[in-house]
Amino acid sequence: MKAPLYNEILDICQQIANASAEGNDEARNESCKNLQKLCATNQDSPKDHPLQWEALGDFTEDGDMAMDIYEIALASANKLGLATFTASIYLAMAQRQKEFEEMETAIEYAKQAEVASESIDDEELKAEIQVFLADK
Repeated sequence: MKAPLYNEILDICQQIANASAEGNDEARNESCKNLQKLCATNQDSPKDHPLQWEALGDFTEDGDMAMDIYEIALASANKLGLATFTASIYLAMAQRQKEFEEMETAIEYAKQAEVASESIDDEELKAEIQVFLADK
């Protein structure tokens, strides 16, 4: 991923986090819309990257909509062969399913995250996946 795109995603996510911390729903919603626009603009282009989609899924309050966004993120990660993002996205999906109290589905996603993580060097993500699976 090129630095300008990464920096843009990071900046928007920081704006969302700051607005949330301040309880400023208007600023949060505006920043979320900016992230949605970025994702839509980059979709199916050379700038398409799973990081932007995963971030959008993470900040999407509607759980079903977030799962749809994670599916787009997953397709992007698989297309680009980015196993770390694949594992991270599956973990995010597992966490959402846990929020829905759909533990069977959550565990399935976590197991997929575990498989995807076998080929990565991110020990922190691997540990997070193991903690999730142990916490069933």
